[in-house]
Amino acid sequence: MSENDCLNPEEHCELHMCQMKSTETSAEINKLYENPKFVCTNCGVKVNKEENLCSPRPI
Repeated sequence: MSENDCLNPEEHCELHMCQMKSTETSAEINKLYENPKFVCTNCGVKVNKEENLCSPRPI
């Protein structure tokens, strides 16, 4: 997966899970995994806020 596959590249490095999970671990990030409602069609990560995915779709 690359930033070119991202539907919102200007927020890619700061808000998207594929970047956050590789650089940070915190309770705040872990909360994004609770009760997932969206899945990234690029990497398969499931979270509860679509703005945290490169290419979200509802679960």
